[in-house]
Amino acid sequence: MKKILLAAVAALAIVGCSQNEEIEKAGEKAEINFSTVVKGSTKALIMTTDNLEDFTVNAYRTKDDLAAGMDLTEFMANLQVKKNKSTSAWEHSGTFYWPTADKVHFFATSPAQTFEGTQGYPTFSYTVKTVAAQEDLIAASLPDQVKGNGAVSLTFQHLLTQVNFSIKGDTKDCTYSVSKLELTEVKDKATFTFAKTGTGAWDNPTSSTDPTNMSYAYTPTSNIVVVPGEKLEETTKCDPDNTALFMLMPQDASTIKLKITYTATLKGDTQSSFSGEKTVTLSGTWGMGKNIRYTLKLTSDATAVTFDAPTVDAWGNEAPEPDITTPKN
Repeated sequence: MKKILLAAVAALAIVGCSQNEEIEKAGEKAEINFSTVVKGSTKALIMTTDNLEDFTVNAYRTKDDLAAGMDLTEFMANLQVKKNKSTSAWEHSGTFYWPTADKVHFFATSPAQTFEGTQGYPTFSYTVKTVAAQEDLIAASLPDQVKGNGAVSLTFQHLLTQVNFSIKGDTKDCTYSVSKLELTEVKDKATFTFAKTGTGAWDNPTSSTDPTNMSYAYTPTSNIVVVPGEKLEETTKCDPDNTALFMLMPQDASTIKLKITYTATLKGDTQSSFSGEKTVTLSGTWGMGKNIRYTLKLTSDATAVTFDAPTVDAWGNEAPEPDITTPKN
């Protein structure tokens, strides 16, 4: 998957003696610049160089390295960096300069999230949206930065789990037509806490409503048709490319159920041999930033649906690109 590399510069007006005492002298100002890399990449749209439109940075100052429970002094508050669609330049308001001695701690998200707390590593709460509104949520953590470290290189990580399906039939001369896939008993809510090493982690996910009623349904724009034979049909190819079928909270999937609505028609028959809904229990663990794909084997009669062991792909581990410093505004 393409890496996303961009640079941004932002302005802090210097007013009052106390502010001047904390900032480098006029002829020695060290401007803070950003460069970013998205590691790996995801119906939620996959973030790439072409379609990423903005990210938001929050930064804090402390005298020492950041630690749990430490009081934070705000340095950048919801600094939004947006892409100019006409020029492809990344634009924002303001310019910030490195403090003389303090440590600066950078935390960024896309889409923007509401940070909670003013002590230690920031957190934010997140609830997975409906299928039509699901998104590729990414974040970056870069604490303990000082003047002289160069451009601020933010390495974004994917925080959710892609869940996709491939479908095949168990009967050679049978055509299968899938009209709906629905995941039930899914946990959809958790709190994310940034960390010193790595980006951070989710706490134990919960359900925002009655767990037995929590579901995510996918209805393709046209039925997913599996032709005779064991050819795989990937659900993500049924709608526009560069999307994930489901983008969900990382969790244990061993209690999650999948309902499949489909018909099965044998070659030469005028009536379907099966038409209705079947349910199968999933397996495995949905890890943060992982791409899970289940292969479903549909039956042509009243026997149970089975599935092969799921495959798990990481969203890449690319090394950060060289830092980029943009011209001053």
